[in-house]
Amino acid sequence: MRIRTATLEDVNEITEVHTAEEELEGSIFQRYSAGGPWMSVETLAIHINNLLLDNQLVAVAELDGKIVGEVEVLFSKEPVLGRQMRIAHVDVIEVHPHYRGRGVGRALMEFIEDISRERRVEMLTVQPDAEAEGFYKKLGFDIELFRGTTVWVLTNGLGNEEDVEIREFKWDDIKNLELIAGRFQSSYSTFFSAFKDNIAGIHYTVEAGKSGDSYYALRNLPGREGVALLLWGELDDVRPVLGRARSLGYGEVLTVLPSGRISFGAKKIGKLKILGKLLI
Repeated sequence: MRIRTATLEDVNEITEVHTAEEELEGSIFQRYSAGGPWMSVETLAIHINNLLLDNQLVAVAELDGKIVGEVEVLFSKEPVLGRQMRIAHVDVIEVHPHYRGRGVGRALMEFIEDISRERRVEMLTVQPDAEAEGFYKKLGFDIELFRGTTVWVLTNGLGNEEDVEIREFKWDDIKNLELIAGRFQSSYSTFFSAFKDNIAGIHYTVEAGKSGDSYYALRNLPGREGVALLLWGELDDVRPVLGRARSLGYGEVLTVLPSGRISFGAKKIGKLKILGKLLI
């Protein structure tokens, strides 16, 4: 088995890995809505190009010259365990269904760890599906960094949009702030998705701005009603953003709130964890 960094020339085969069990039909927009950028060559080329331009890691596993697995990792320095840490977040890992159980996933993770040590990363992080949690714990991901609940929040009657300032912001503005709402992945991974991985007409940020001392982004949800809410800062600053979303015509927002801090009349739809493995 050979593990190597990916290039844009690998896009066709990487798409095949992610779509092997999918019944693909419809437009590029419909495919993206069903499963993200990996569902078509056109959107995956943009997505991987965005990662490579940002100096992030995309790697593939090959057997007999055929790509059978892919992983995407985002590097950043952000608040973890009460201090700034250099982390590598495993954002996506996929193995072709015909090659599962043959050590491909483990080999990709070992490659990630080697590269991360070369980059002087202090901790690896991952947000695993429930069925994959045991796999990561066997690899040493034994620190629970975050436990959250995915929720829909109605915007009706919540917040005053006059307390919101519409403005652009950069990673440097928020890198020391906690991602308090919308922590679907690591803080930088979420920022990258919102501001560096836009695909025109398919997946994009509707609006960004400031609420109190916090920064927010409202992200469209391809194929679904509502928007995703991301907020770096304080939970109390969410309410004005909900008011702003209401004025934009959105009756509800999708976000992740820390477990034990569910409020705003939220409807729970799922739970997630972020696990870590110390390298240094």
